[in-house]
Amino acid sequence: MMVVRPYFTAQKQVLPFDKVIELETIDDWTFRSIVKAYSPTGGENGTYGGHVFAQAAWAAAQTVEEGYMIHNITGWFILGGKPNEHYTYRVKKIRDGFNYCTRSVTVSQIAAHGDMFTCTCSFKKEEASSVDVQDTLNLRDIYEDVQEGKENEPMEHPAAPSIDSEEFREKYLPAHPEHFNPLAGLHIRKADMAKFNIKRKPLDRRQLLFYTLRGALPLPTAPYPPPPDGSTKLALTREANMHACAHLYASDRNSLFVIPNHLDHTRDFTRMASLSHSVIFHVGIRDLVMTAEPRINHPDADPTLWEGGALPLCNLEGYEKGDKDGRKWFVQEAHLTRASGGRALHTSRLWDYDTGVHIATTFQDGLVRFKGAPKL
Repeated sequence: MMVVRPYFTAQKQVLPFDKVIELETIDDWTFRSIVKAYSPTGGENGTYGGHVFAQAAWAAAQTVEEGYMIHNITGWFILGGKPNEHYTYRVKKIRDGFNYCTRSVTVSQIAAHGDMFTCTCSFKKEEASSVDVQDTLNLRDIYEDVQEGKENEPMEHPAAPSIDSEEFREKYLPAHPEHFNPLAGLHIRKADMAKFNIKRKPLDRRQLLFYTLRGALPLPTAPYPPPPDGSTKLALTREANMHACAHLYASDRNSLFVIPNHLDHTRDFTRMASLSHSVIFHVGIRDLVMTAEPRINHPDADPTLWEGGALPLCNLEGYEKGDKDGRKWFVQEAHLTRASGGRALHTSRLWDYDTGVHIATTFQDGLVRFKGAPKL
């Protein structure tokens, strides 16, 4: 059996997203991961739930015909992940319809331990609509206080920490000065929200996470790029779903830590774990395309591993906006909705940072227990 591949090299180059999510095909309905899932402290704290969540969707996408795009996924986390073990994805067809099709995926690592994750994914064909309504925000204006001159250069925000807790910053990092553990696949940067949040109640507080692609992804449509006015009928490739999966991968980053942070109980939680996670996409492929990363090493970011070969087709198209290097950024706007009974609900909206298009909504039901809770 092959060895799980690390997500960064000895030279501290970080794997691009297409390598992180890559699957080995066992049979038409069974797949296995190749790259390790991100582990915040190298194995002590399990693995990043966004990995199995996004890769399960990508496994399901292998079993649907071209032309179908994932639009809705809910996953349930059953057991913690083991970073040095492969994930095995077993896909089952629930239904193939004309416009929609549905798959379930069960995931295991060590067979004797049983399934550790399961999800249901719905895919649909591109559909035109005479109605397009959303909340209209200018994120640069609303969050001007926390941008501090970085509004056009999100990479200047610090990288999202391995674990977004005071204990990690004040105890783990000083005890492990050698800690080097960047998330692969994406650049994810965390805005310091103190100036915005300090004057607000916990439920009104927000956390911004900016994310952009590492590497380049395969062609999502034919023709490419898709005309912005929708004047040409598109043929979606199966790889269009990989672009959506990159957003899924970002959606779970340090999500539940928003709960104690916004409640000002940063040292008081005793247990935290994801129970379920749902993402609903509101848009088609035109708004989900993850534009290729320019082959420019940013001074504030760990470099991406670029392997040999011709440039991917998506890299041939220029991008007019973005930061000074040409990176296209998306942003997750997250908050706490409810906390009670040893659980809490993390909710977020995913936005195209340049256009203001609301691309997805997420809901995460988490186990979050605090000190002083009576034992049952």
